[in-house]
Amino acid sequence: AVLAAQLAALRFVEVAIPAPGEFSPVFAPILLAGHVLGPRFGFQLGALGLLVSALITGGVGPWLPYQMMAAGWVGLGGGLVGRLWRDREPRGRRAELGVLALEGAFWGLAYGFLLDLWAWAFLGGGRPVDEAAAAAWGRLATLLLGSLPWDAFRAAGNVLLVLLLGRPVL
Repeated sequence: AVLAAQLAALRFVEVAIPAPGEFSPVFAPILLAGHVLGPRFGFQLGALGLLVSALITGGVGPWLPYQMMAAGWVGLGGGLVGRLWRDREPRGRRAELGVLALEGAFWGLAYGFLLDLWAWAFLGGGRPVDEAAAAAWGRLATLLLGSLPWDAFRAAGNVLLVLLLGRPVL
């Protein structure tokens, strides 16, 4: 509950002082907590943190369940990598931070991709049922390519925050 409240406070700061692109400080703590405390905890923290932050910032809408699920997957992925990391022979913290940074970059892009799929399906309403598949796939490609620079800011922010916060958290 305390970590979810901290995520909500970080999200409130993010809304009050917008960063460039889709940079968000909430994904690195979800990833690190999942890595340290396990996949189940990471998923629950991601989903609950986004729910509480949406209630605080007024960001409740039809997109919220998808944001919660995708943020939960960020924590779940961090937990699975953490579990695999601990099952192997001991390695240095530098290598662990490198793996976490790569995972942060991946989830920065994957989170955007997952929400783009939601937007493509949800905002594509009102289209004729017999619409050509090529036009539908073209809209998806346009959406994905248009959001890629924004998602890159999120991925870069995740890498930066994991490298800054990773050692003390781990």
